[in-house]
Amino acid sequence: MTHDHVGNRVRDRRTEQGLTQAELAERVGIARVSILSIEKGRYIPTIETALRISNALETPIDELFWLREEKE
Repeated sequence: MTHDHVGNRVRDRRTEQGLTQAELAERVGIARVSILSIEKGRYIPTIETALRISNALETPIDELFWLREEKE
C-alpha cells in the first residue's frame, strides 16, 4: 500500500549525497528497511523520524516531504 497524499524526495537527496540506505538509517537511528519503505511511499515517518532524516540529509523538511494536492 502506498500513501498517495504524501510525497517525498528522500531517495533523491540521499543519492545526491552518496549515502546508502544503510548509512542514512544509521545516522537517523532506524532500520534500513524503514528507509526503503519511506522512499517507496509505503510508510509515512513520524514527525520525529522525518526531522531526524531532515537533519541527517541537511535538507529542510519541506523539501523532503510534502502533501500532494487532492485528486479532483
